[in-house]
Amino acid sequence: MKKIMKSKGFTLVEILVVVSIIGILAAILVPVVARSKTKAKIAMAKVQMNDLAAAIKSYKSDYQRYPLPSFVSQSGPVPQVNAGKDASFGFGNPNYFGAHNQNRMVVEILRDRNHPRNLKKNVYLDVKESGESSSVRQPGISSDGYYLDPFGNAYNISVDKNADGYCVDGVYAKLPSGSDVGMVSVPGFPAGVQGVKGSDVLIWTDGPDLKASASQGSIDGDNADNILSWK
Repeated sequence: MKKIMKSKGFTLVEILVVVSIIGILAAILVPVVARSKTKAKIAMAKVQMNDLAAAIKSYKSDYQRYPLPSFVSQSGPVPQVNAGKDASFGFGNPNYFGAHNQNRMVVEILRDRNHPRNLKKNVYLDVKESGESSSVRQPGISSDGYYLDPFGNAYNISVDKNADGYCVDGVYAKLPSGSDVGMVSVPGFPAGVQGVKGSDVLIWTDGPDLKASASQGSIDGDNADNILSWK
């Protein structure tokens, strides 16, 4: 009699079991990997904020002034001061800092050794250019000059322009529950004007959700995941 050879292949049931296991593992691992990537980007944003703040302070040490634009636009002097008489720069969103108060105005002074506000010709901030416009949301310096974080948000910058020891941000100045992120009332200003005592530079971004709100609480809704340099 001929010996019957058993097949060494997988049965359909075995294949389905393996596929099911792979599917379960993928469902578990994908969110974990995504969270890890988000945490890594947040950590990188913090590093970049520290570097940006250090660049601003280094410039101020050299020039005894902040790296602020000096020209005057049709809408009035730039920078426009916020509720605390400090200067804030963001993404040009009128709901934030006004169309002429954009972070590129500060960043170009720090990066361009030939800028008229940088007569010492020092490079205070060395950041990679993304080659994309700001609307594409690529990290780095966009082709139109904005400094974007790892998520593609523009860094929002405020400096203690009036040198009163309280740095006031154009958005966070009047957000509800500001004390939740270390804000205190600023002496000599109307009730509700908040700032960070002892800080001369504040930097923040909209965070992973790419959203922020000037009307929601400082740790609520769209502001819950904002990345703050002072917290």
